[in-house]
Amino acid sequence: MYAEFRSIGAYVPKKVLTNDDLAKMVDTTDEWITKRTGIKERRIADKNETTSDMGVKAAEKAIERSGIKKSEIDMIIVATISPDYFNMPSTATVIADKMGLEKVSAFDISAACTGFIYILSIAKAFIESGMKKNILIVGSEKM
Repeated sequence: MYAEFRSIGAYVPKKVLTNDDLAKMVDTTDEWITKRTGIKERRIADKNETTSDMGVKAAEKAIERSGIKKSEIDMIIVATISPDYFNMPSTATVIADKMGLEKVSAFDISAACTGFIYILSIAKAFIESGMKKNILIVGSEKM
């Protein structure tokens, strides 16, 4: 048995903060930021929008495109260093609850930039071992 991507979904907040916007707040320029980071703009979540809210929006799109039913998901793994809660519950369990998924295993991985790579390998191991069939993986941050 081999693991495969069935679908992908994405969500970004509507508010945009450009390098030029940042240059109005601190002593920097678009050129300085772009040269060092490659970043031109970033998205800013609303104050009441949580990491799990953003994860749910992306997950719903992925599930809709996947050809599987929500009820067929048997695990959720979330990569984040900005969870909804400091310690628990995990953001994965919050996402499961918000999506109405009751009988799923769910946990978070906290590994900053490489977190999504780790959840890919963890999900692959669960699928290829036969322990799980359909795993929802989510990378979501609110910093």
